[in-house]
Amino acid sequence: MSGREVGDLPANIADLVVRYRLPPERFLGLPDDVLAEIDVTEADVQTEEESGGYFEHANARARWTAECYTSAGWPSRVDPPGSNVVVYEGANAPVFAASVEKRRCDAEALLRYPYPPPPQTREEWRRVYQRQLDAAACLESEGYALPDPPSLDAFIDSGGRWSAYAFVPDQISGDEWNRLLATCPQP
Repeated sequence: MSGREVGDLPANIADLVVRYRLPPERFLGLPDDVLAEIDVTEADVQTEEESGGYFEHANARARWTAECYTSAGWPSRVDPPGSNVVVYEGANAPVFAASVEKRRCDAEALLRYPYPPPPQTREEWRRVYQRQLDAAACLESEGYALPDPPSLDAFIDSGGRWSAYAFVPDQISGDEWNRLLATCPQP
């Protein structure tokens, strides 16, 4: 599969990859017969704005992905309910993780629920950074200790990888997680 380019993808996929600035490597490694099965057009795409925001968009993508995995024979669910975490419920997790069905579902989910394109200007980066700072302030007001955020320049240099939510302990309950997301929207 190496040496393939976006232009080698089926037209419907190539158009969406270019339009939404999606990572082409998520599609270039799929076999041709699997790519041919992915029948997603612009009418099937739901943007973050159409979903009602970041969290709603991530949750819609997770629900669709869990249904796709299950339909492909890999039983999955979103857990905790209302989150963006898909949990595989079956045996042979390593086989599932490497399966072409999982890769197809992941690729199709990205087409149907694309991540917003990365910021292009310093002002766009500043808005993304401010949403992270707002989430951090909210989490701190809820009693969570967070390290100091990076500077705007360091945030930009990292490609926006810093998130206040990365410092929320993994062991909190699903109820607490859902409460936090409702109180402090995740950017």
